[in-house]
Amino acid sequence: MRYLIVLLLGWFTCYSATAQNPNQGNSAGKDEKTYILVANKINTDFNYKMLDNFEQSFSELIKENNSRESIFNPINGKYHYYKFVATYKARGISADSDSVKPEQTFHNILIIKTDDQQKIVDGYEFVLEWNEKPLSYPLFRMKASDLILQEGLSLKQLNLKRVTDNSDFDSDGKIKLAGW
Repeated sequence: MRYLIVLLLGWFTCYSATAQNPNQGNSAGKDEKTYILVANKINTDFNYKMLDNFEQSFSELIKENNSRESIFNPINGKYHYYKFVATYKARGISADSDSVKPEQTFHNILIIKTDDQQKIVDGYEFVLEWNEKPLSYPLFRMKASDLILQEGLSLKQLNLKRVTDNSDFDSDGKIKLAGW
């Protein structure tokens, strides 16, 4: 009977550790996300008026109870616009303390514009539910050049840098075009 209890306790301990780390054994790693194409439009451009003044634009949209996502909507222009969303579960930090929140759903938005030959001209990445202290929104902009938009393109290749301080994007992901 003692052996059965030890065996069950050992099994439960291993099961609990695996359940707490579902990415264990996943070669993609916990920071790699799949950015799925959700919008594709032609004759558009980015709304640089809002993107260049991102923190104020974003704060105003929150105050007005408008969709924060509208900053990333295209305006008329001459480019091809692509919007991707990576949805995943993670634990955030409470805005009023350093305590960890329960697991919640996050949405990373990636917008890319290309020319007629699918050469990427510009791109931005943002976590829509961001609310960690200090309340400065981590908008990242693409710094790479001469890239062609294609299935499986890694976000690392985009060389994303934070707009406010030029720090590196510390995650990765793959672009999924198929199925659109």
